[in-house]
Parts: sequence; structure tokens; C-alpha cells
Amino acid sequence: MENNIPRMDELPKETQAIFKTMKSTALFSELSAKQLISLASHCRLKQVKKGTTIYRKGDLANHLYVIQSGYIIESVYYGSSVDVIVKVRSDGEYFGEIGLLSSGPYPNTVIALEDCCLIDLAKSYFMEAVDENTSVCKVIILELIDRLLNSAQNMVNSMYLDAPGRLASTIVNLTTNSRQKIMTIRITQSALAFSSGMARQTAAKILSEWRKEKIIATERGHLKVLDFNKLLDIILDSEINSC
Repeated sequence: MENNIPRMDELPKETQAIFKTMKSTALFSELSAKQLISLASHCRLKQVKKGTTIYRKGDLANHLYVIQSGYIIESVYYGSSVDVIVKVRSDGEYFGEIGLLSSGPYPNTVIALEDCCLIDLAKSYFMEAVDENTSVCKVIILELIDRLLNSAQNMVNSMYLDAPGRLASTIVNLTTNSRQKIMTIRITQSALAFSSGMARQTAAKILSEWRKEKIIATERGHLKVLDFNKLLDIILDSEINSC
């Protein structure tokens, strides 16, 4: 896989951009430059329009995606009508890995919350990287454990938290992107409402109250967390009230 790997300055601009994004992604952080260049060279950029279903639960799992820009939601359907939102993911995060590491199909459905640019990595090249680098296996296992725990908690939140609790949970998830607290996030009220399972008007009312209480601040298309602990308190109060 690493034979005859070109230097960075010899790569096409698109491949250089893919390399830069993947290097900052937790899943690939342990790869050597040569390994990552080889992997990036086999990726392609995929432009996805807002509202597009990237894949559905049950589709053949043969691609891993890294988000170069934009937001997506992962959801799981129960029965014919109940849609539980598991996670909102944004720039630098990846999805599709659980399906790639099993022989089955994708376990969830992924939809673009806005226009997205995705890095598309075919299963064959992804598995080759896993086979050749044990550190990749270690990172993937840790990431999967973390995601499974978070997904389980988010499913509980979606089903049992009240509207403020669900909205606070969504914001907390977004601001802990890639295990770092990011106090300012780029997201619209409509996307927040959709990913929290509520009407836009309901989300707007709650956000307005939180602005007055100086829990958050908003500008066009951006939200800034001013009091992270208060959001955690809102989630906790919602969990207690649901018991």
C-alpha cells in the first residue's frame, strides 16, 4: 500500500485537502504520513445537498465517510414511524465505520442537515489500512466503545427527555465534537430543532429564553455556549422529571 507513494507537493490539490482533514480526524491520527497519503489518494470528495439521505438502515455498508464541511444526523427507526436521532456530526467527524467493521448492513440512517462535502473512502481500502496498522485497530475499538455508549444515551434522551432537555443534549453533543469543547458551533435553528425532534417554533422559544438567561448567544447561523454547566443541569432536571 505504501510503495511508490508521491510526496505531498506532488499530490493533486483535492488529495492534499483530503489528507489535511483526515489527519485531524481521530480515526486516522495514528497513521504515518505515507499511510495517510496512500489512503487519501484513494478517496474522493462527494458533494451532498441538504436533505439528501446518504444511506439508509439496511443498505450495503461499503463506504466510510469523513465530513469535510457541513452537518449530518444519524438516526435509527423503530417500527414504521418512530425516528430516534442518535447523533449530529459535523466538520472533521466520520461515520459509517460500524457497518464497515461488520459483515452486515448499515445499522442506521444518515441525512445531510445542510449542503455537505464528504470524503468518501471505499471499504476495500479502509480494511487494507486496518490490516496493515494495529494502531488503527486500537483507535477504532476505542472510538466504537465511545460511540456505542453515547448512542445509547442519546437514544434514551430522545425518547424520555422533555423539549428543553433534548435541545440542551443536542447542543452539548455538538460542543463536545471530537472530544473537545467547542463553545461556538455553526448550525441553524431549523437544524437544531430537527436534530432535537421538535418544531422550529418550539426550539426558537427555548433558545430565546436561554439567551435572556445568558446560557447561550446566537448570531446568524451560529450558536455560542455561555454556560455549559447550565445546559448539563437542564438535561439532568429533564431526566429527573421523566422518572
